[in-house]
Amino acid sequence: MQKIEKLSTIQLAIVISSTIFGPYVLSFPQLIAQTADNAAPLMTVVGSCCVAFSLFVFTRLSQRFSDQTLLSYSQTVIGKLPALFANCMVFACFFITTALLFRQFGEVLSTVVFRKTPIEMSILMMLILVALSCRRNSIQFAYVHLFYWPFVIFPFLFLIFMSMKSVHFLNWLPVLGNEAPNWPLAILSTASLYLGSFIITMLLPITEKPARAMKSVMLGIAVSASLYLLLVLSTIGIYGVRETLLLIYPTLEMARLIAVGDDVIERMDALFIIMWVINVYTTMFSTYYITSITFSKLLKFQDHRLVTTLLIPFLFGVSLLPQDQFQLYRFSRIADESSYLFLTGYALLLWIVSVIRRKGGHSHG
Repeated sequence: MQKIEKLSTIQLAIVISSTIFGPYVLSFPQLIAQTADNAAPLMTVVGSCCVAFSLFVFTRLSQRFSDQTLLSYSQTVIGKLPALFANCMVFACFFITTALLFRQFGEVLSTVVFRKTPIEMSILMMLILVALSCRRNSIQFAYVHLFYWPFVIFPFLFLIFMSMKSVHFLNWLPVLGNEAPNWPLAILSTASLYLGSFIITMLLPITEKPARAMKSVMLGIAVSASLYLLLVLSTIGIYGVRETLLLIYPTLEMARLIAVGDDVIERMDALFIIMWVINVYTTMFSTYYITSITFSKLLKFQDHRLVTTLLIPFLFGVSLLPQDQFQLYRFSRIADESSYLFLTGYALLLWIVSVIRRKGGHSHG
């Protein structure tokens, strides 16, 4: 009998960190500086801690039903009709956020690289690539992340390391900001970056040791949270809050400052943007995969591969709805933050109800 492949603890952590660390790395320092001022690093830490709680709930819930995905065990916990409605909401959350991610990808390419290329072409090419990649089973999906993970993480570590020599530590002061930060908005701005961590509810059934899934989740979030924090610290340390607010893509501006070997090699931003494309790909790969799996389960399809193709024109159409870049980011923040709140609340509800009704096995420590 052929042995069924499973994911190890480390492999699951890599998939989670690869998914979380995504397209917003170019603009996140500017976004968090808008709501938190000099307290941006502190708000990044607090927001990451809130996400750690959400992931704790996701994982504990999934461990009670370690052989099923959320789409299956939700029916057992709250009944078929309420679960159907809630799962439709899950699909809507990831459908909208995925479509807007494609649009953000197109905006960056049109602004930075392909200025004469229609944005529709950039979006469509990446959409087709991701859709074709999603025609895989869960194990193959995870292996794609494992292959690209070094290209997702190490270029940003290199960027941060090289930029530290230009940091002015006084730019980090005062730690609590010049004005009281908008705590709820600042925390949500950070927490919404981790929306892809919902993938844990899809991957736990193929995990080798579900009892150790919590270690995988916390390791994955620790890697991504550390990178986001270092990006915020280095950006604000170099430019200060006021100048950071004037930059659309402050992380890209940092890459332009890098010079290697007494300025023998300069303008690393070209290489950096290539690595960023890989970074975007892994995140959209996960959100598209969740979208297609969720929709196929709602339609009661045995195979999700047909759905990945059917979703292409709809995602493409929704991605073009924002009229400009400002409207795009406003819609994206609303969609991401609302999705995070809904998914966290939904998981918490399912966990509480499953414990009260004694559904599923005991959660593993």
